[in-house]
Amino acid sequence: MKKIVVLGGGPGGLVAAYNLARLLRGKAEITLIDKTGYHLFPPSLLWVMVGQREPEDIMRPLSKLEKHGIKVVTASVESIDPDNNKVATSGGEFEYDYLVVSLGSTPRPELMKADDTVCSPWTVEGALDCRRKLAGFKSGRIIVGAWSWPYKCPPAPFETAFLVKYLLEQRGGDAQVTVVHFWKKPMEPFGPTMAEAFQSFLDMYGVGFKGGVEPMEARGGRLVASSGEEIEYDLAVFAPPHEPPKPVAESPLGDESLGGYMRVDKRTLRSPRYGNVFGVGDIIAPSLGLGMAGIFAHFQAEYVASQIADEILGTYMGEHYNMSGVCVMDLGYAGAAVYCDFSKKVMGEAEYPDCVILGGMRAFRPLKYAFERYWLEKWFT
Repeated sequence: MKKIVVLGGGPGGLVAAYNLARLLRGKAEITLIDKTGYHLFPPSLLWVMVGQREPEDIMRPLSKLEKHGIKVVTASVESIDPDNNKVATSGGEFEYDYLVVSLGSTPRPELMKADDTVCSPWTVEGALDCRRKLAGFKSGRIIVGAWSWPYKCPPAPFETAFLVKYLLEQRGGDAQVTVVHFWKKPMEPFGPTMAEAFQSFLDMYGVGFKGGVEPMEARGGRLVASSGEEIEYDLAVFAPPHEPPKPVAESPLGDESLGGYMRVDKRTLRSPRYGNVFGVGDIIAPSLGLGMAGIFAHFQAEYVASQIADEILGTYMGEHYNMSGVCVMDLGYAGAAVYCDFSKKVMGEAEYPDCVILGGMRAFRPLKYAFERYWLEKWFT
């Protein structure tokens, strides 16, 4: 019986393990290893920030996957040895015939040169910290941005700004909310259509935008940019720097030219050096030239699982690699949905993805609520 090890219980690892169990039906031993033992639904962290959710509302124990024939191990990955098909963890060593690496990226707010006037809702702890800082806040200057690239969910600073603006307006406050970003235009890497659409949202809801700002330090209510420009604020909300997990960066899978992230073949998502090792999600985003988002990990995991199933079963008509992304945003006042096809961009055939955006509709807010419920119920009930 083949042994398949999946590293990470985020969106990519969850979908990969579940689909492998569904497709192989006991014909392989599937082990999912995660350091926390629970699955977190990251898109809802912003709702934790504004008090619409508590952390336990958006977390589920991975042990519930065991009823599908998946062995769940709660342990930290310490090292990956692809030359010998082994993974060392705090819970022991695991051998594999196939390895799916979905360890994500690690938010590192401590790498920001910042004091407690800055919070970062990219983790549960950070979202709760932002909630405390926003409690009772009515007037003043709030800046929202990203410290460096890459970071999880490219549109998230904009969604954060809209939610904060909406929250404060419901209190009758007159806070000034501004997105400050190293992009010169809103959502600049996604093309002119997206830039124009997001600028229209900013204008519509009274959120400012200041582009070309590369943060260097944020202390005492003053953001210092690399240009020397200084921006005053009362509260700053930032996407923190992200790094690849050390077990990947320090293994033969890590690519120094990608900052330690994993390199994969763009068509197969396999390691170019190790044909039985696949990458999924944030850990391969720089290799593909994509941003980091759960929807990418989801589609990649389905594709990888079907490839492994095909090799083990001998014949299986696998999934098409869906190189698209879908993002539903809660703007507070209304909702918006974005669909982008990245296939030509990933393959170097186009500068920008092909994107369509729908916004200004309140219907998209309940759509985001519905997807959250669907996601947490599908895998864990």
